[in-house]
Amino acid sequence: MNWLRSALVSSFAALLLCAPATAQVQNDRDTALRNAVVSLGRCTGTLITPRVILTAAHCIPAGLRAEAPATPPRDRCLALPHQHSLAKSPHENPFEWTAFEARAAPTARFGADSGARRISMRAEAYSLPRCADMALLRLAHDVPEAVARPLPVLILAPHRQVAPPWRDMTLRHAGWGAPKGGPEAGAKRQTGPVRGFSKTRCNLVALPPVRPNGERILTGDSGSPLLAKLEGPDGPEEHVIAVLFASGIPDRAACGARDLRVPRRHGTYTPTWRKQVPDTDSTDLGLWISHHAPDAVRIWPELTPLAAPPQ
Repeated sequence: MNWLRSALVSSFAALLLCAPATAQVQNDRDTALRNAVVSLGRCTGTLITPRVILTAAHCIPAGLRAEAPATPPRDRCLALPHQHSLAKSPHENPFEWTAFEARAAPTARFGADSGARRISMRAEAYSLPRCADMALLRLAHDVPEAVARPLPVLILAPHRQVAPPWRDMTLRHAGWGAPKGGPEAGAKRQTGPVRGFSKTRCNLVALPPVRPNGERILTGDSGSPLLAKLEGPDGPEEHVIAVLFASGIPDRAACGARDLRVPRRHGTYTPTWRKQVPDTDSTDLGLWISHHAPDAVRIWPELTPLAAPPQ
């Protein structure tokens, strides 16, 4: 039956690729809630507490990170070499903050238009998990709520292993992607609907909105959140459920994706609920986020997904 499954997946992918490539994005609104999605120069991040930003590990330039020890740690992430490489081979302790040098640190820019940003704030420290292209930045000061309101992050309850039904949720992209060679100074945050496609043990594969040039992922989108609307105690609220790193399926053997076929244009995300991948020394991302930003986490299945509208 493997041939039938592969044929069905390929047929579905072909139908998606044949759909009209009409632009599905629009400029995002300049509100405190939407401004949780911030510009990090050539990447995107998400404010998840008044002082902590979630983004992709490769968005932190290697030259800004702490120098590796003279005696390197034992080999890590041997079963997940692609994700280890994407994250630029972290050597830091995932459950500690590592300080940036005062004059060399990423800067978060808040607002919907880089030409008329509200404020900019420099990060003072960072944290990197093992075997995942994800990172946390700690800002030097709290961001005023009038400028940006943090978004919660979805993780799994400790005893659960099954991922939430994320493809049935209303999903949204928000990011600072711009065409190559485009004027970075005039960038605007853009947003649009996302369609869930498939998943592996390590990653989610989805179809972000089509841009005017026909692409789905642009330079500057790395680190963008995959946002899902969930019903909580205080009503419907968007949650960060994954972080975009690029496209492609890394570490297929360990992540169980040998037969997975995806459309040529897609986005690959690291889910915030990813547990430790079996037979690896990878970090449990839910525990890692909870350790550094306990006020940000919301636990599945205590929340109810809001179904996506028919496509």
